Amino acid sequence: TNIPIKMTEGEEKTHQECNTCNLCKCSLAGGDKVRDHDHLTGKFRQTLCSRCNLELQQPKFVPVLFHNLSNYDAHLIVTELGYDTQAINVIPNSEEKYISFSKYISSTFTVRFIDTFRFMASSLSSLAENLITPDLENFRETAKHFVTGDMPLVTRKGIYPYEYTDSWERMKDTRLPRKRDFYSTLTETGVAESDFEHAKVVWDHFGCNTLGEYSDLYLKIDVLLLADVFENFRDVCMRAYNLDAAHYFTAPGLSFDAMLKFTGQKLQLLHDYDMLLMFENGIRGGLVQASKRYAKANNVKTPSYDETKDKSWIIYQDCNNLYGWAMSQYMPYGGFNWVEPVLNGLDDLNETSPIGRVYEVDVTYPQHLHNEHNDLPFLPQNSVPRGSKVRKLMATFEKKENYIIHYRNLQQAIKNGLIVEKVHRVIQFNQSDWLAKYIDLNTEMRKKAKNDFEKDFFKLMNNAVFGKTMQSKRKEMKMELV
Repeated sequence: TNIPIKMTEGEEKTHQECNTCNLCKCSLAGGDKVRDHDHLTGKFRQTLCSRCNLELQQPKFVPVLFHNLSNYDAHLIVTELGYDTQAINVIPNSEEKYISFSKYISSTFTVRFIDTFRFMASSLSSLAENLITPDLENFRETAKHFVTGDMPLVTRKGIYPYEYTDSWERMKDTRLPRKRDFYSTLTETGVAESDFEHAKVVWDHFGCNTLGEYSDLYLKIDVLLLADVFENFRDVCMRAYNLDAAHYFTAPGLSFDAMLKFTGQKLQLLHDYDMLLMFENGIRGGLVQASKRYAKANNVKTPSYDETKDKSWIIYQDCNNLYGWAMSQYMPYGGFNWVEPVLNGLDDLNETSPIGRVYEVDVTYPQHLHNEHNDLPFLPQNSVPRGSKVRKLMATFEKKENYIIHYRNLQQAIKNGLIVEKVHRVIQFNQSDWLAKYIDLNTEMRKKAKNDFEKDFFKLMNNAVFGKTMQSKRKEMKMELV
């Protein structure tokens, strides 16, 4: 369907005066100006460049949202989707858990199943609590199905006797089960008195005659709560990034697109396979360590100070936004080239130099530094410790060969006495703090957050960018359901 465009005089004037694409913000001074309209109604929407107009199409899928779909309902649904020979496309996290799956209906229509938990990693109960305001205006979908007097009862997660309902006969019970019937052997917890009282009020208020009717009401409230939670989440994303979360599979994918859109930074893809392998070998993971379980301070400010022993202190440090700080530094964005494998010029670089380098070097750790650096040696390396079969990232004094290292880390190591014996290869690149403004955006949005969920979400949107850049194509899986 493509209804011809219908424009008023005011809309035509707005279009003629517009000199910037409403989506990509490129200049339209060269005459590349297109009237974008809704193909279903013919209504003028905006002025775009020709490229954006061609790419802006009606989606050919309908998202179906489940909370924690990957861990609970996926297999039950997937098996039933195989009712015909049409394809079922799966994005697997593993053979057991799916990020998303889609049922192909026709060339213009697909049903896409999405797990909202991959955007909002909290229980539905806590997510619903974050929406509560005095007038309950955030529960727009719920308000379409319940009158004002019902709203205080249906804007919170209900309770249900899952294990008690072990047969269809239970659904015919004419009274709410006893409090002890709500006990969960899985969590080894019963139901709180306040929650049980809430269940009794709901049963009486809505005139439930059987447990089956209560079950239907419970499920209806659950679905409406999830609808309201996700609609409010979409509102948050639209306000912050002007992106619709319903078009994504996970928060990291959403965050990466938001970052590219907000920064406007063009990132050069690596086409040299050796460069790709060198950067890949520089990804090491998290440090393993044996932490000291007990420490006792000994100084003049402690009650049991012993002047015959060495003085010692205990300092507690809680460092915030480490990922955000790291990503606000100067980062590569293009101009990747091999340069002469020497250390010449290393001292000329600083943290805000327009160019940066990554080195592949052999480094030795002088014996006289071992005692001084014993708490945390420089240059951790992945290796298999004695008695183990698992590779671990360990900080040791062993010689490092073909070690991939960023120029700032290499400067730090040399400054503290480590010796570079050989330089094998060097990659040079252009860099700037192009990512900093996106990090700052989320940091500011977190400060303005109205509830704990929004605070955690904007923190995740920063951290997820790092995780997305570390995503390994080698670990991705292609899976077909037959």
